[in-house]
Amino acid sequence: MKNSVLLIALIAILSVSCSDSKKTPSGYKYTVLRKGAGEVAKPGQILVMDFVFMDSKDSVWNDSRKNDFPTMVMAQDSVPKGDGVLEIFQLLAKGDSVTFKIPTKALFEKTFRTSPPPGVDTTGLFTFYIGVTDIVSEEKAREIQTELVAKQNEKAMKLELEQLAKDTVLIANYLQQKSLVASATPSGIRYIITKPGKGENAKPGQTVRVNYAGFLLDGACFDSSIESVARANNVFNEGRRPYEPLEVTLGAQQVIPGWDEALGLMSVGSKMTVFIPSPLAYGAQGRGQVIVPNSILKFDMEMIEIK
Repeated sequence: MKNSVLLIALIAILSVSCSDSKKTPSGYKYTVLRKGAGEVAKPGQILVMDFVFMDSKDSVWNDSRKNDFPTMVMAQDSVPKGDGVLEIFQLLAKGDSVTFKIPTKALFEKTFRTSPPPGVDTTGLFTFYIGVTDIVSEEKAREIQTELVAKQNEKAMKLELEQLAKDTVLIANYLQQKSLVASATPSGIRYIITKPGKGENAKPGQTVRVNYAGFLLDGACFDSSIESVARANNVFNEGRRPYEPLEVTLGAQQVIPGWDEALGLMSVGSKMTVFIPSPLAYGAQGRGQVIVPNSILKFDMEMIEIK
């Protein structure tokens, strides 16, 4: 998509910088917007970069500053012939900021090793803006990535806990409005055993067969293993026939976490309605058009068999 604010900012940089035009050995031109104080990267070292490039219509294809991870590229002894992007990378030092243009056809064929996608002007130019923030060893690069992954996981966990707290309140309000009494698990699942079963509950490692119907809290049905229920709720899929109980091995991560836990609450013949907070379902990603991000799911389930 277009990013006019970014474009204006980059034009401003060009207008005030003390630029220096240079050429690579094979003739690709690039402009040094700012010269760093470090040495050019040696083969095997990793360039850590802010990396932005856009097409001839000023549509930004990538801006690494908006990602959780910086762009990292290893300096090579040599680069493939005609790969202008990698060739320029080989000439950069820590603190360098450069800009350059690469013909679209050459970029896709020589750098990306593919054909230009449909709709892309093959006669145009792609503009790159690169700022080298650091040059590190391969080991240090792995450490940086590990630290960033840990921070990302910590951030994701915090967001999940916040969403779980919100979902817990929403489920409690729903149950109160419907005058329903439900049990709770430590994870936040709420469930109602509508028909007791026989024998022991299913255990991790066991394979079960279960019928189900899935709903959102607003009552919209998105799936069912029972054909008559699917037809009644307008989610029947001819390609799914024959409709039959779903077979799942508990603890094998074949289903969402909330399902794994819910199935462990059931014995053969039992029926249950379970309310699953979004972090234990499809979370912030959602699934398809119906299960939007952070959707609480409700399932009516019947344990048919425990193998």
